[in-house]
Amino acid sequence: MRISRISLFLIVFALVASACSGSDEDAAVANTGTEAAAESTTSSTSTSTTAAPTTTQGPPEPVTLGFEMADGFGDPLNEFYSWLADDRNPQPNAPAGLLEHVAGTARANPGEVGAVSSSQMSNGDSVAVARVDNDILLLVEDGSGWRIVGAALDGLTPWLGAEPRMVLVLGSDARVGQNQQRYRADSVHILTVVPDQGAGAIVGFPRDAYTEGPIRGFDKLTHHMASAGPEVMLEVVTDLTQLDIEGYFVTGFLGFETLMTELGGLYIDLPSVMRSGNNWANFPAGPQNLTPVRALQLARIRKGLAGGDFTRSLNQGRIMQAAMDMVQVPGIDMLPEWVRILLDSVWTDLSTEDVLTLGASAYFMESTALTNIVLPGTVGTTSGGASVVFLDPEAEAIYRDLEDGLLEPATDEE
Repeated sequence: MRISRISLFLIVFALVASACSGSDEDAAVANTGTEAAAESTTSSTSTSTTAAPTTTQGPPEPVTLGFEMADGFGDPLNEFYSWLADDRNPQPNAPAGLLEHVAGTARANPGEVGAVSSSQMSNGDSVAVARVDNDILLLVEDGSGWRIVGAALDGLTPWLGAEPRMVLVLGSDARVGQNQQRYRADSVHILTVVPDQGAGAIVGFPRDAYTEGPIRGFDKLTHHMASAGPEVMLEVVTDLTQLDIEGYFVTGFLGFETLMTELGGLYIDLPSVMRSGNNWANFPAGPQNLTPVRALQLARIRKGLAGGDFTRSLNQGRIMQAAMDMVQVPGIDMLPEWVRILLDSVWTDLSTEDVLTLGASAYFMESTALTNIVLPGTVGTTSGGASVVFLDPEAEAIYRDLEDGLLEPATDEE
């Protein structure tokens, strides 16, 4: 069942009509409207926009933001707001979906550029977040100049790529020194976000789910990664679910601890006592601050948990939600740095643009709007005697429900 949850913004305004063409009388009416808009812009108290002189032929002069941006941010922003002010201006270099989403929200006087934060990735790409009044714009420079790739304009829901966004998140069981992309996957989740609805889902897979893959045939889900890497894991999960998953993230113990260290540890509220089942200390119920090492231990424990691997997978979803809450605290201006940290700590087949827009979705929804579930299954044995988890028939209904990126809210219980 779909849920409808609108985030911080209102529904998109209707498209306005493009420039008139017709009789001289029609042209006179159009010119009168242009003069009124120009007078309104000229009388504004903002010093960040240079108003265009009124002319009787052709489009008005482009809007120019009064901000010196030597690093190249200015050109795409000027082009974007010029086109918003009058769509007879050249269309900016931005995704078609974004332009369709914002069309008609004219901003003849866009206001001041409040801040631009940026970071350069180890792959040479750069990302940035720009604030123009209450608008937030996402930019990428990947070798062909800065361009706008996403936006949350004041009064509109955010546009952060074609929805729903859907990725496979894999946690490798590899220790330091082992090949983290060719080892067992002890954490397997589909993460979905629908920024327009301010909601999404975290769907966990028991690592021993009995699934079919192109290399090993039928085997435990975790073994497909050990044999052939994350690309095959993505293929296996896509074939199993028939969902449009756009890519994957993989991290190991070191990458996970690095992310937790950058967060300053993990603040999490556990619904019940989590017994480790080994030499590690148990985790009490309630809110607690975990060191990076303890956060990793929580992500790994299963022997002491009543639900075993099912509860472990649910805990891993809780950790994602808790991390999302912590990322929101310093605000979206920190996003470029989080993207850099993430790309230095994981492996992914997603582009820098995709990582930026996906990461931005964390700032436009509450973590509790991500429905956290684990696929139901039954522990059994194969004909060869291997202990596996047979996914219940209900799993198929969950896959179909997830096609729009949303699930009916479920109680987060063990």
